[in-house]
Amino acid sequence: MLDNPHLIDWAITNRCNLKCVHCRGMAQEELDSETLLSVAEEIPALNPGWVILEGGEALLRDELWDIIDILHRRGIRLYLISNGMLLNRMSVERLAESAVRLMISIDGADRGSYESTRIGASFSRLRESVALAGEFGILDSCPVTIGKHNLHEVSNIFRFVKELGYSKITILGLKPCQNYSEYALTGAQYRELFKELIGLRESVGMDMYVDEPFFKPFLLEEGISFEREAEDGILVPDLSRCVFGEYIFIETDGAVRPCTFAPVSMGSVKGSTLTALWKEMQDSQLVSEVRDRERRSGACRICRHIDDCGGCRSRAFALTGSWTASDPSCPLKGNTN
Repeated sequence: MLDNPHLIDWAITNRCNLKCVHCRGMAQEELDSETLLSVAEEIPALNPGWVILEGGEALLRDELWDIIDILHRRGIRLYLISNGMLLNRMSVERLAESAVRLMISIDGADRGSYESTRIGASFSRLRESVALAGEFGILDSCPVTIGKHNLHEVSNIFRFVKELGYSKITILGLKPCQNYSEYALTGAQYRELFKELIGLRESVGMDMYVDEPFFKPFLLEEGISFEREAEDGILVPDLSRCVFGEYIFIETDGAVRPCTFAPVSMGSVKGSTLTALWKEMQDSQLVSEVRDRERRSGACRICRHIDDCGGCRSRAFALTGSWTASDPSCPLKGNTN
């Protein structure tokens, strides 16, 4: 049992100004203002490593600034994930005053691919927002979600992110979303992706993070040396494994989940304190089963990398219906599909 969550990922609104191909889907309800701010006041007691604020589009929630003020005053490190369409000089300056690190997501390397993936977005507005964040020194790592829809663009996206002025890039293998089976990468595709990413990291010259539990085991099997900075706002430093149940995701309606992409709730902040819900999560049967390596089936059960990886539990459930099944997207030798 962990005393404190590694981080808290909080979707503060289900409202969004875009419709993205890879959207995970949003809860229908939102917390009222009083409950929202009460949760913000509770968070410091859990002493998370950092807090991610997102949506939807977090800038559409008026209380965002109050939440930032509460957490900043209590010394919590903050990251904001935004599509960048609503940023302006005033909002970026306010973020900078509270030391908020900004991550503007990019999933296409040109106007056509970007605007077709993020429907309703403006490619020119993206450029303006990234430049503005860079001007105020709050631009952090660039989150890039990769699935079958944009796998062919990885090289161009990598170079485009560098061109925009980012110094770090975080590659997010597509996690459970609408029509997931159509977009999820196979093990064979992950192997080729990882090889391409290693080459791009060297040739383009950017710090790179990969949010997949089997990335480190892949490097070990291939004999590839890889170092990264301590933190990018998404990955837990010094850990490569799936951190299901080791952090808190707060859904827009107040449901507390063991993973951003897990369709299961451990309770709601509307009926309990965040601290109590965290303890209940640690004692829950589901989290205990996931942590018990002896309950794994298939290749995961006998894999020598199980402690450093464990496979993505939410992906395994989405594609197999079992929380303890092997990860269907595993790229390790002998497991590719």
